[in-house]
Amino acid sequence: MNFRCLLITVISLFLAACEQRSYDEAALAEPAAPRGSAALKVADIQRERSKYLAYTHHVSIEYPVRELESRYEALLKWCAEDDKYQCTLLDSRLNTSNYVSGHIQVRLLPEGVSTVLEVAAEGAATTGQATSIEDLGDAIVDNQKRLEMLRDYRARLEVLSKKSTDDVEALVKVASELAQVQSDLEFAEGKRSRLLQRVQMDEVNIQFSALAQKSFTQPIGNAFRSFGSRLSQGIADAVTAVAYLLPWTLLLLVFLYVARLVWVRVRRPRH
Repeated sequence: MNFRCLLITVISLFLAACEQRSYDEAALAEPAAPRGSAALKVADIQRERSKYLAYTHHVSIEYPVRELESRYEALLKWCAEDDKYQCTLLDSRLNTSNYVSGHIQVRLLPEGVSTVLEVAAEGAATTGQATSIEDLGDAIVDNQKRLEMLRDYRARLEVLSKKSTDDVEALVKVASELAQVQSDLEFAEGKRSRLLQRVQMDEVNIQFSALAQKSFTQPIGNAFRSFGSRLSQGIADAVTAVAYLLPWTLLLLVFLYVARLVWVRVRRPRH
């Protein structure tokens, strides 16, 4: 009876494992391309209501270990060759150690977000999506007001400089103030250009991760290769610990000696 129950349990576990494996393979065989993402649809609707919203999209994608690096390079190549969506690479990182992973951050026109996500998720499983939105309306409006104020002030200074041709000291002060205003104006114009670019183009962060480590033995090999450096570091830490503990040990010994003397004197019988 016990043997029959054990056999049934083993068969059940085997069938459950096979079912889970089939589910995982099906998930890999059907890549979840995020073209129809609800967040992207909401973003398109909101762009019509407000033109001062900045969007950042985050996507996590899982690839088989042997395919991750090639897909990573394919996405970099696509961005470098793209002219339609003005793709600009902002950050790229690839880790090819035992646990392979990568990260790519790009900036491009909103119309190209779904396309770049399709390129990244080709033949893979999308495991996470997120969209963050920043309202830059106040910053852009304040910047525009500052630009108008600086331009008006510069125009007044230019008029004043023409009237102060006979007063050298006043002319020098006006010229110095004009230079400062021009510097502030250029800085404000640069900030405006960056703000407008941020709302006109989206940023996309793509995180690549592998489904499993490269090999079973590689972590063991890495541990053996780092054995010497870790041993030396451990010895160094032990020496440092002894250096810190030695003064306290001496102080403790002195305290115990004094305590023993006091104890002996207290316990000594009185005559």
